[in-house]
Amino acid sequence: MPHPFSHSSVEDSRISPFPADASPLQILGHSGIFDAFYYLKSNPDLHTLGTAVLRHYHQHGWREGRKPNPFFDPHWYLSKNRDVIGDPLLHYILHGEREGRRPIAWFDPVWYARTYHVPERMLALAHYLKNRHNTPLRPIPEFDPDFYLRAYPDVAKAGLDALEHYMVQGFREARKPFDGFDPLYYRRKYLRHSPDSNPLLHYLENRNRPDIHPCSPETEISVFGEIKRRSKPGPLFEKARPLPRSAIRRARILAYYLPQFHTIPENDAWWGEGFTEWTNLPRGIPRFSDHYQPRIPRDLGHYTLNTPEILERQATMAQAAGIEGFIFYFYWFNRKRLLDQPLEILLSNPQIDLPFCLMWANENWSRRWDGSADDLLIAQDYRSEDDEALVDCFARYLRDARYIHFDGRPVLMVYRPGTIPDAPAAFVRWRKLFRTRHGLDPLFVMGQAFGDENPDLFGLDGAIEFPPHKVVSNCNLINDEITLFDNDFSGQVYDYGEVVDKALAQPRTPFPLIRTAAPSWDNDARRQGKGLVLHGSTPELYERWLSGLIEQAQSRTFFGDPVVCINAWNEWAKGAYLEPDQHFGSAYLNATARACTGAGKNRSRSGILLIGHDAFPAGAQRLLLEIGRTLQHCFGAEIQFLLLDGGALLDEYRNVAPTEIVTVESKTTTARLEYLRRQGFQSAILNSAASSALAPHLAEADIGFLFLIHELPALLRSRNLHAPMEKACTLARHVIAPAQSVAKRLDLAPLNNLKILPQGLYTEMPFSLQARLTIRREMGLGTVDRIIIGAGYADLRKGFDLFLQLWRKMQGAVHCVWLGDIDPSLKNNLHVELNGALSSGTFHMPGRVDNVPAWLAAADVFALTSREDPYPSVVLEALAAGLPCVAFEETGGIPDLLQQITSETDHRNSIVPFADIPAMANAANKLAAWSAERSRRERQKIARAAAQRFSFRHYAQELLSLALPAIPKISVVIPSHNYAHYMSRRLSSIFAQTVPVFEIIVLDDASDDNSLEIARQTAKDWDRETICIESTVPSGSVFKQWHKAVRIARGDWIWIAEADDFCEPEFLERILDGIKNKPAVVMAFTDSRAVDEDGAPIFPSYQAYYSESAGLLMENDSHFTGESFLRGCLSERNLVLNVSSALFRKKHLLTAINGCQTDLKTLRVAGDWRIYLELLTQKNVEVIYLAQPLNVHRRHGDSVTHTLSRRNHIDEVAYMHRLLASRLALPETHISRQKHYRAMLEQQFGLAPHNASEKALPLS
Repeated sequence: MPHPFSHSSVEDSRISPFPADASPLQILGHSGIFDAFYYLKSNPDLHTLGTAVLRHYHQHGWREGRKPNPFFDPHWYLSKNRDVIGDPLLHYILHGEREGRRPIAWFDPVWYARTYHVPERMLALAHYLKNRHNTPLRPIPEFDPDFYLRAYPDVAKAGLDALEHYMVQGFREARKPFDGFDPLYYRRKYLRHSPDSNPLLHYLENRNRPDIHPCSPETEISVFGEIKRRSKPGPLFEKARPLPRSAIRRARILAYYLPQFHTIPENDAWWGEGFTEWTNLPRGIPRFSDHYQPRIPRDLGHYTLNTPEILERQATMAQAAGIEGFIFYFYWFNRKRLLDQPLEILLSNPQIDLPFCLMWANENWSRRWDGSADDLLIAQDYRSEDDEALVDCFARYLRDARYIHFDGRPVLMVYRPGTIPDAPAAFVRWRKLFRTRHGLDPLFVMGQAFGDENPDLFGLDGAIEFPPHKVVSNCNLINDEITLFDNDFSGQVYDYGEVVDKALAQPRTPFPLIRTAAPSWDNDARRQGKGLVLHGSTPELYERWLSGLIEQAQSRTFFGDPVVCINAWNEWAKGAYLEPDQHFGSAYLNATARACTGAGKNRSRSGILLIGHDAFPAGAQRLLLEIGRTLQHCFGAEIQFLLLDGGALLDEYRNVAPTEIVTVESKTTTARLEYLRRQGFQSAILNSAASSALAPHLAEADIGFLFLIHELPALLRSRNLHAPMEKACTLARHVIAPAQSVAKRLDLAPLNNLKILPQGLYTEMPFSLQARLTIRREMGLGTVDRIIIGAGYADLRKGFDLFLQLWRKMQGAVHCVWLGDIDPSLKNNLHVELNGALSSGTFHMPGRVDNVPAWLAAADVFALTSREDPYPSVVLEALAAGLPCVAFEETGGIPDLLQQITSETDHRNSIVPFADIPAMANAANKLAAWSAERSRRERQKIARAAAQRFSFRHYAQELLSLALPAIPKISVVIPSHNYAHYMSRRLSSIFAQTVPVFEIIVLDDASDDNSLEIARQTAKDWDRETICIESTVPSGSVFKQWHKAVRIARGDWIWIAEADDFCEPEFLERILDGIKNKPAVVMAFTDSRAVDEDGAPIFPSYQAYYSESAGLLMENDSHFTGESFLRGCLSERNLVLNVSSALFRKKHLLTAINGCQTDLKTLRVAGDWRIYLELLTQKNVEVIYLAQPLNVHRRHGDSVTHTLSRRNHIDEVAYMHRLLASRLALPETHISRQKHYRAMLEQQFGLAPHNASEKALPLS
């Protein structure tokens, strides 16, 4: 099968079509994409230039925004490609197109080259420009010139270019760029604020958003369709992904909490018996198209707040999303408390880990649910004689140990200070009462609502936002753009996206303010068609709002802390809640967690889509599930599942990672994949031929993928999968077969992209004598009885009928056991034989069981009776349980595996002719006798060897390397000695990295604190594999630990991440970007910011220190040779101030450390400097430096640098100076600078000048 990319200019080799000595003008002139006629026609002021137009463009034109052809915009290209310097057209010719960069928004070179036959070494853009007037070529899949000219014959009659006409005039006339695009609908729905915008360009930018449609979607048809759609999991549904407690939180996040989920006599009287907030909820229905109603709770159900259990679950759920605590609404009406039961439960149960504070909801209650004085139910009168009772009541809660404080003061919030008569005087009275009666000095914070925004007017300490109050004041109603179902609807509808933009753009206030985001707002359940709706909320938009507020809060602290709020935790009847619902699940909680930690902001570009055909509980589906688990657990890869259908394993998939069901035939599938690619999922693993129909969509979305094939010819024929499988093979980056025999049977051997990779074993199957005896005892078997076992979904492909025949041939005390469900039709066809076998007492079918290892331990032989089975995991499980196996030849990859194991080890197995039952029975008897003669120790030894052979970690790592070839194997080693206090943060910052790592090792140096305990617990919290290496004898030197780290690391690169430091999530990703395609680089490091022992900032970066020695060399990202870096940055002082900031090529670092062992025995401060010298004097090595401070260096007052004798410190510096001068033959100017630096140190240390050369230090 020839590869379809063999003639794609975009995918060609890196050999340039231009001579090596070609000038830029020659390259431009021969590229086929500089149109001199167009250039002159478009720029009449240049008509006198004649043949000099090309030189003009190259020297001036692109800077002035002049276009060299209709499909290249220099300003647009530079704005989208910030790394490009100089003539953008020249860059596009030499690099850009090959890298998949677009010359303009409406030309896609990658898609074009895949779609049309572009001659080798011809630019896709040149091909299009040359042929577009005589052939109906499409520059992007989203514009169809054929359709356009058919739909608009006036354009065709005029001989105009379809795309040019549309881009200049057609979009203004509401013409369609392709069939299925409704410009009137699109402009009305999405461009109401930009009526002059090109709808196609907007669609290209936003089409992957789930709320963007080229035309009115089917889901907008009816109330009933909306209710049905919203009452089940939607495409953005997520299971909860709890945030580990050790995750680094960027702000203190609070959430408003409504207690009206228990009955009270007053509500019973006003609204009817049993009234709670849930009573209102069913009244919310869709009033217009795409209106999100009804809202249906999920995980917590329709709870009642009358026991501690719900509060405990809410507390756990909130903290797992990064929320510190709740702001409880507090109801007090003239000494009368309402809805106080949840607070009383909280106070009486101190074990509930829930920080809280109060907001006095000091408004009247009315039947209108708006706090007005109309239809009053109960009023606030603010009687002065109630002041002491009010303050005493508050103080009771403020004294609780869990009460939230800022700057050491409890915070007390008041919803509507404007309704309090003479409010400033009232607050003065209350403050005095708090101080005199309770010794408390609370921070009074007002809610920004009903036009009251400035706390200074009321004598308050600060304010807190209460959206939608304030944030909608400058937003536009979109009522005229919605399609109503309810013609009596009179509510206010705002675009949630606009609200987010306007909220984030609000200026800083002169007073302390806690900013607030709302996950949504829709009080239709209370107001029934007369409320306010923030329409179009998604977890992504909400996350952007919350994350943006957190970033603002970090520089606009509230009494010293970055603080933000969420409205609300559980305002269900207002559509403002984070608790899981049926449609989105826990997606908003997960978005909160991402915003809290910055994970969304630092989203990886190395995500992997894992694609399967369904979630049926069978081999291929379980394999994909375990691949996902292992990629996350062992390597920290970001994954997402895409399935073509559901099944019983769907919940398990969702427990592992976000899981989405897509439809191959859907028009939105490619758009969804393109969106996921922009979200960082640039690679995929397509699991099985049954999923292969998705391959063209992946290719169109420019997602490279591995294609794992688990089927053989008969199954492919029965399911008509040959054609899509062959297409997928041509599009895949690699085709993965588990065995050469499988590839041969599928005719895959000629493929250049074929890889043979036997799958690993994802379940542990240790042999247990106790389990063996228990199962056999339950079956009533004696020691002489033998068990032949088979397993799988019992159908004809698995050869269940042959297994039944095998049972008939067995003689003596032999029992046959089949594990797994049976195909109903086969069960019906075999019911007579099957009933006879089961009644015999020697044929057993326990069905699908959870304790497979115990059954395999009880067995003596595994029989694979499959007619066709590529590489069934159950055989690997049997081998790992120490069982001998018998199988038919030429049925898949297992026969070859069994022969190999038998020839290489003492593990006996047998291969018999296909479907030869007597031969299988004879082999099984012999293997059973051999198996029974073995000792327990012999079987365990064989089992361990087999399990090691089938390492699933190794299998998953190989897939990871193939899927993400640009990411090398990185070993992260954490040297630690008594750093328990910092260990959790150190590990958390490693676990949060946006690229996968090969291994994480904690290298303890005889700590006598609980460092290792914390390391293990943190790894458990994050569900990440971490190796802890203990030591009982102190090494005595940090550099010995470095040496040990490099020796034990198995990766190609090593990051020595010291336990007291930490880093930004993108630390490794940025370094990998820097070293990409630079094979000579052996060291890459970033700038650092410094903090003290408690994490308080010391320096924002080390730039000032660098400049003292290196001038401007380290002001920007830089690429050095080893020698130039030594001369410019290390010859006077060591400017690599923290090893945690660096990534090293392991073999070179090991060579360096080995080469200076003698020096490292005596150097205590300068050992790292010495290692860098040895590393960078190796031949042809290079260094990458990144100026962004992505590492955080913790500086201690009692570090080695500070505790070492000051004279010894200077002596070590002097020694390094002499060594550098000798090794680099430094000129006198460098020698002078070295002397000056030593003198500066002596002055700094208060030492007299000293002749350091008299000190005998070791020489290398």
